[in-house]
Amino acid sequence: MDFRSHGADDGSVEDGLYLATDDHEQGSAGPLYPAYNDADRTERYGFVCGSCDSTAVQMGPMGRLECTDCGNARKPTRWDAAYL
Repeated sequence: MDFRSHGADDGSVEDGLYLATDDHEQGSAGPLYPAYNDADRTERYGFVCGSCDSTAVQMGPMGRLECTDCGNARKPTRWDAAYL
């Protein structure tokens, strides 16, 4: 899927996914866009990597996001020193 060609503010994309282009997370190599199954943003699908257009973005237990295809990553949003 080529999500880069869909730069519209409505966030609609092909294959029934809708990107929240106005609510992205900044990764190490590009943005990570939340993707939804509906235009109302009520059914969350996951994330789409803005660097390689992959939907293979994993989220860790502390909020870390990482694209398994290109390595684009966002650091954890929470930090727990006891976790180590």
